Formats: sequence, C-alpha cells, structure tokens
Amino acid sequence: MYALLPWKTLGTALMIVVGLAVYADNFGAWVGVTVSDSVVIRYLPVAVLTLLGIVFGLTAYWAPWRFLWRTMPVLNRTVFPDLNGVWVGTTASNWPTIEKMRNAATTESVIDLAELYETAERHDAIAVEITASLYSLRLATGLSSMDATSYSITARPWKCQHTPRIHLAYVYEQETKDPSATDEERHMGAADLVYDAHSPNSLEGVYWTRRSWIEGLNTAGRLRLRRVAPSKVSSKTLRDYALEEKARLDP
Repeated sequence: MYALLPWKTLGTALMIVVGLAVYADNFGAWVGVTVSDSVVIRYLPVAVLTLLGIVFGLTAYWAPWRFLWRTMPVLNRTVFPDLNGVWVGTTASNWPTIEKMRNAATTESVIDLAELYETAERHDAIAVEITASLYSLRLATGLSSMDATSYSITARPWKCQHTPRIHLAYVYEQETKDPSATDEERHMGAADLVYDAHSPNSLEGVYWTRRSWIEGLNTAGRLRLRRVAPSKVSSKTLRDYALEEKARLDP
C-alpha cells in the first residue's frame, strides 16, 4: 500500500535513512559521539527498516499497524486503508447476452439488438479475501456458481486525482475444475474496485475476463462487495463464504 503514500513523504524518509548511513561518522562527531560509538548510528537505518517491517509488514489481525488502525480509524483516510479480511457480494455478468448471441449463431437465427440490450445480467455470489500491508497487496476469490478459485498475479492501489476514492486494480488467474464446453480450465482476467473512506466496508467496481476469447465468449460485469470478517476462518474456504452469501440472497 506504499503506492498510496505521497512521493514527497517517501523521498524525505529515504533521504534521512541514506543520510544517516552515509554520514554516520560525521554526525557522530558533530553531536560529540566518539567514532566507535557512532557504529550505533551506522546501524540505525537497518534498525529502522527492521522495525518498519515488523510493524507494517505483517497482515494478521493482531499486526501492530492493524491494531493502531482499529484504534485510530482516521488513519484509513489519511494514510492508507486496512483492506484485510473477507469480502462477500455479487457479480453481475453479461453472460446471458453472450449466450443469446452464441445460440443465435448456432441456430442461424436472427436476434434483435434491442433484445440484447434489455437482457438481464446474471447474478452470482462471490467471496474475496484481501491480504494487504504496507509492502504487499494480494486477492483470492471463490465463486458460488462453480468450483473455481482465482488469485491475483499483480495488484496495485491507486488514488484518483479528482476524488478522494482509492482504486484497487489487479490482474488475476482463475482455475476451474471440470469446465463446461463454453469455459476454460484456466484463464486470466482483470478488475478495478473502488474504495470510499466514507463506506470503509464496501467495495464496488468492474471486471472483465479473457475466458474463451477466440469464440467471443469472454465476459465482463460489475462487482459489489461488503466486508464480513477481518480475517478468514481457517476451516472455511472462500467458496463456503460464497455459498453462504448465495443462500442469504436466495433463501
């Protein structure tokens, strides 16, 4: 999440650390410390970086920075948000529209463009686990509609220049067990989620896939998520969370 910090702040911190390392002896002499004692100052940058790694590099619920963020929620707006946890919600896919076009091509029938425009999206339940720290951002996903899992290959947060909202853009790879004739065993996709500090437990965005792109069956849609847990229960899979959400939406 360091990408959300101002470059001016990061540059200043880096200059201080490098300066302490390069001019340790001179600084020690300036403050009246003997050269041998200035070894302490020489290793200060290492100590600082180690401390930062311990405080901000962990992602567990008890991680020092996460405890501080829970104590002072304003840090979610002024520094960077704590996005760790399990998020559940729905996907709204354009698959019904694609399926109509595919069936029309198969039967050589005519389909009206207005009918495609008015075709309702398909809604499925989804669960996403976000693991984030100062240095990393990872996402894993489980679906209710199929036995499939996806993991982010790369993920990066970025802040909109015109609004205070934060975006999470990531590319993922999905593996599907026993794929259907219109699916693939493995495909890539991408998504862009929006985080609003005024609704810290909600995420909304869009996604698109490369699934069966040669046949024109690659899908796109919308995502709406809400955080249900600060961390995943080890005995539950993400698909379990997705199935529970599906049951809640369609009792």
